[in-house]
Amino acid sequence: METPNRMSERFFSPSETARRFGVGVRALRLYERMGLVRPARTSAGWRVYGPGEIERLHQVLTLKSLGLPLARIAQLLDGRVADLPALLALQEDVLSVRLADLQRARKAVQAARAKIARDLRLSLDDLIDLVRETTMSTIDETRLSASAHQVLAEAIDPGLPGLYRGKVRDNYDLPDGRRILVTSDRLSAFDRVLCCVPFKGQVLNAIARWAFEQTADICPNHVLDYPDPNIVVGRRLTILPVEIVVRGYLAGTTSTSILTMYKAGRRQMYGQTLPDGLKANQALAAPIVTPTSKAADGDHDAPLDAAEILARGLLTEAQWRQVSEAALALFARGQALAAERGLILADTKYEFGVDAEGTIRLADEIHTPDSSRYWRADTYAQRLADGERPDSFDKDVIREWVAARCDPYKDDIPEIPPELIWKTALTYVEAHDRITGRPFDPPKPAPPIQERVLAALAAFHGG
Repeated sequence: METPNRMSERFFSPSETARRFGVGVRALRLYERMGLVRPARTSAGWRVYGPGEIERLHQVLTLKSLGLPLARIAQLLDGRVADLPALLALQEDVLSVRLADLQRARKAVQAARAKIARDLRLSLDDLIDLVRETTMSTIDETRLSASAHQVLAEAIDPGLPGLYRGKVRDNYDLPDGRRILVTSDRLSAFDRVLCCVPFKGQVLNAIARWAFEQTADICPNHVLDYPDPNIVVGRRLTILPVEIVVRGYLAGTTSTSILTMYKAGRRQMYGQTLPDGLKANQALAAPIVTPTSKAADGDHDAPLDAAEILARGLLTEAQWRQVSEAALALFARGQALAAERGLILADTKYEFGVDAEGTIRLADEIHTPDSSRYWRADTYAQRLADGERPDSFDKDVIREWVAARCDPYKDDIPEIPPELIWKTALTYVEAHDRITGRPFDPPKPAPPIQERVLAALAAFHGG
């Protein structure tokens, strides 16, 4: 039987080519649009694949099996190879993640078999859990790749009033007291924007929506409506000048993280005293509140403690008590929900504001991969014992890559490899599915995401 890369001088239709390679015709069309393969034309205008393109398609699929994004495959096929050692190191990391996924799926199947042997049945809930554990990390990358160009870098609408640009969100204040928040695909860390990651804004908006719904009984939030996958409309709040961070583990990479301070020899921080002998990423005896100041653009957040907050009049005693207690309760709910999904919520931040009636409400976002640090529970203990960083569902991958190559608070940020950005995009999508238990629906390949978002914003002109 002929193999795809050793065929005789024959030509095949796209459907026959797709069948022989085990790919979809839609995937084949995507490869054609990106210039990865270039079928010939018959005299009647039909597209056909000859031996040369069959060989090239074989190369595309071989490189794709390594986890490379299609854009980088196009560069490699065109002879542009940059920093090959770093590329191979990244692929080793990708394969390690896949291996961990397979091991996790195998454990889930073994547990299901043991349950059937013991109970002679498997409930519908058990079956759904099994499917989630064995398929949640199997992302339809071809479908996602078709929309990888849909990146929302900004959403500037000159027809709307009160524009304020945050590191990730573009905000508008309407005269009627509503605030529009557009979540872009910008990724920020170290008090600056590092890059844009496909799907990130939609993922954050969807996870925050789910988390707000799961915690509304603990603390009211600002949400009024979701007119677009990247947009939330909320009440305009007077944001309290203190950001509340709750930490359950000794972790972090930024200057305000307790791990950074601990490594520097500090044991007194945020009004808390940590014991000697703790390991990086180890669980604390109990979650702690570590508040920081709200920095202006270009400035850095600064650690605070309760005494300083009250002495400086940043919050009243009643406000501090309310937000700190609410934050601990929200964190406990978040940890419980994460545990149900096989995840550890290691730390998170909350932003609170006061509405026109004086009610303190949650603002911004909660329990997303940007505001929180999620780890996979099943590999945590072994990786902690080995002194390795836990398997994460957050932007630590890019943060650590940048921090290893420069002082991110002072130096220019080096160009982040496209592979790392795409890997991060897939991580965000998987995080959405694991955290919410719902499949991610990527943006359609057309129209451009910015056009779609601006069309949604146009409905608020004059509002």
